[in-house]
Amino acid sequence: MIAPETLTALEFDRIREIVKALAVSALGEERLKTLAPFDRMEEAEHWLMLTGEIVRLLREATGGFPIYGLTDIREELKRAAVEGVALEPESLLKIGNTAHVSREMKQYLRSRKSAAPLLFSLSETMTSFEEIEKRITDTVETDGTIKDDASHELKHIRQAIHKEEKHLEAKLQKILSKWSASGALQEEVISYRSGKLVLPVREEMRGRVQGMIVDQSSSGQTVFMEPVETLEISNKVRQLEIDEKKEIHRILQEITALIRAALPDLTNTLETLAELDELYARGRLALRWDSVEPEFTSKGEVRIWKGRHPLLLDRLKNAVVPLTIEITPPVRTIVISGPNAGGKTVALKTVGLFCAMAAAGLFVPAAPGSELPFFAGIHADIGDAQSIESDLSTFTAHIGKLRRLVIDPSRPKLILVDEIGSSTDPAVGAALAQAILLELTRQEAVSLVTTHHGGLKAFAHETEGMENGSMAFDEQSLTPTYVYRSGVPGSSYALEIAARVGFPKSLLEHAQSFLGKGLMGLEELVGDLSRKIEDYEKLRRQSDLKLNEYAALQKLYEERVSELKKVKAETKKKALAEAEYLMLHASREFEAAIKEVKEGAASSAAIKAARERIAVVKGEVEKTQKEAEKTLAPPQPERVKLEKAAVGDRVEIEDMNGVGKVVSIQKHGKRAEIEIGGVRLWVDANRLFAAPEEKKGKLKRVEMTVELNTPWVPTKLDLRGKYGEEALPEIDSYLASAAELNYKEVSLIHGKGTGALRVKVREFLDTHPLVKSYHDGGPNSDDFGCTVVELK
Repeated sequence: MIAPETLTALEFDRIREIVKALAVSALGEERLKTLAPFDRMEEAEHWLMLTGEIVRLLREATGGFPIYGLTDIREELKRAAVEGVALEPESLLKIGNTAHVSREMKQYLRSRKSAAPLLFSLSETMTSFEEIEKRITDTVETDGTIKDDASHELKHIRQAIHKEEKHLEAKLQKILSKWSASGALQEEVISYRSGKLVLPVREEMRGRVQGMIVDQSSSGQTVFMEPVETLEISNKVRQLEIDEKKEIHRILQEITALIRAALPDLTNTLETLAELDELYARGRLALRWDSVEPEFTSKGEVRIWKGRHPLLLDRLKNAVVPLTIEITPPVRTIVISGPNAGGKTVALKTVGLFCAMAAAGLFVPAAPGSELPFFAGIHADIGDAQSIESDLSTFTAHIGKLRRLVIDPSRPKLILVDEIGSSTDPAVGAALAQAILLELTRQEAVSLVTTHHGGLKAFAHETEGMENGSMAFDEQSLTPTYVYRSGVPGSSYALEIAARVGFPKSLLEHAQSFLGKGLMGLEELVGDLSRKIEDYEKLRRQSDLKLNEYAALQKLYEERVSELKKVKAETKKKALAEAEYLMLHASREFEAAIKEVKEGAASSAAIKAARERIAVVKGEVEKTQKEAEKTLAPPQPERVKLEKAAVGDRVEIEDMNGVGKVVSIQKHGKRAEIEIGGVRLWVDANRLFAAPEEKKGKLKRVEMTVELNTPWVPTKLDLRGKYGEEALPEIDSYLASAAELNYKEVSLIHGKGTGALRVKVREFLDTHPLVKSYHDGGPNSDDFGCTVVELK
């Protein structure tokens, strides 16, 4: 059970409002108004699978999801249930639009049955109301008026009305001329008042003309009169108009009766359309944040790769620094430390919000491979917990929440506490925090807490099942980097920041003197450790760049050497073919010569020797030709399939050169993360082979000078239809060739599809030494099926 206050602390309600606004109808909005984490993992997985199907459909290059036009017709259906009721034309239009959406949706999902089997099954519960849709379309105009062809009788009545109105106008025109000549009219026009055609008569002249007064002007100077001569025609028109209304009412009753007969199917279909509208909103949300489907783990692992807080993503776009964090048992408790405003709270909220979103069946804005447990309980104590209404202090409210999260029997559960043990005496608060964390670790809860207590950092370092973490901080500029570092505590940098904002030096020296040696020593140790880690990270990044550069050059060199070998072999083969031709020609010449010699009584010994010489030459030609063919297709060493990969194994990947190392394995062992040449790739486990044993010995320094004659390459590389691991070596080679030709910009066409190839390509570009920057293609940088790469 996840308490409402926890969802509020994680700002899940704002996610709910955003996704609700992406629905196209009030029906979808109403369903999403109550969006919350499910109680059972199976329900969350079901909605994630449905969302996955709709995301794939929305990424299609052509067409759109035919949900637009759906409206809430529940009130209309309720009125239609009453016997004898005739629905208004506007109500029929709403029902007709919904029937049209139902028919279009069934056709759309039927044609995509293989791509979206779950959505297809959902659409099978819907009905196509073609008769109702056609009847409404044939009867009601889009502005709500009834068409002349709605029935034969209505058409006949309207034709009669039109005929009589023409007759009436002609009659009035004659009377107009007559009354005008007598000076009775205020002006020579035919007016329309109270549903009747009338003439404007001067008030003092109304006794001189025969007619019925219908209306009078506001000044009283004009009376509008219907001449006696037109009364009969007017009455006829009014009777026809009454007949018209009766016929329209009968038509509307008839259509309403059709709707009444289909009420059960209409109600069921409306519920399914509302569910599809909700799914459409979920899919649009996934695309909006470039999100992925999270996988649920059963062993309590938390793996978030390049996670971006969705609300920050909406506000800051690409400026959001992604969070990568991994919690793997036996470690279950992470103590995050570091300076204020360094991103600790955002890290807590990101983890908590991702877990809540996944439990609600929502995709999360992270990289593929992100895994989360399905938590039965989530507790978040983040922000000021003071309660004025309950007259509770901040610490009292804080301690009350800590009590509830400790005694909660839910398993597994996630605990998020900002500044644990704060708002009281530091020593007491730290001691209480240690006891709570020890109990939560014993309960096997996944816990992330932030702190400034030095003792708590040391406790986490020394206690089994706990680990330190921190948000990296740039000591030179004293600004946060918002990058999470695992296993390392962070310093508060309080005095350094105070100095930067202008605190007097003497005051800071006094402050430093008040600090105990132990605390200062710990802060200095943490600071020194942070600096060393940062130096190590810089060296590692430089090393990775060099390794990538070397790998790219090595691959390019190998390709060029292979090409040269092929050219050499082809040349040799061509030469041998020419030699064979010449030999054949020479053989024929020689045979002819022998024939001549034979006819001239030459000795048989001379003839035999000549033939043997020819055979020897032919044998040499055939032998050399076979050697050339072997050069063209060198034999590949046999590789042994890896039955079961384990972390640390040295492996080779199918269709790729080089030896890599298994870094991690996804659940069920179906996919493995391989580090090869400084780059990490996720590959299918069935594509792995055991690498030959590493030869040990003294490494020799090898220096080589390679002169390459790079052939022309296009400015676009089409990768569509390839897997990520298959495409990366091709990209690597292509970028090396493009850089050698001094290309400033190239395009990688990966298509839209599921988006998996796009993610792999961009992850690879992030670490490539030849890449300066990249962005989406298209004239407005809005084509996410293509990535434009700017080369250094």
